[in-house]
Amino acid sequence: MTYDLIDKIYTPTGVTLTDSDGFEYPEMIEINGYHVNMLEVTEATQPFVVQVNTPSRKFAGRDDTIHLRFSDRAEWLSMNIEVEEEIV
Repeated sequence: MTYDLIDKIYTPTGVTLTDSDGFEYPEMIEINGYHVNMLEVTEATQPFVVQVNTPSRKFAGRDDTIHLRFSDRAEWLSMNIEVEEEIV
């Protein structure tokens, strides 16, 4: 199963901030959740599918990326799609 771990995603608030050197930059806030992109959805992952109007990441050259949002990494790992390896 092909997936891409995104983790946290940030979006601009519309507010412009200025750093100590006088350079302006957009204020960013975190979009809640642990984000993962996939190429196929299963019955187990279906409840986590979210619609994204302008994705910040998708699979190159593909328009069929499926966007998922979980409450945290533990919830994603409970899907048993990604298996964490133990360091021996």
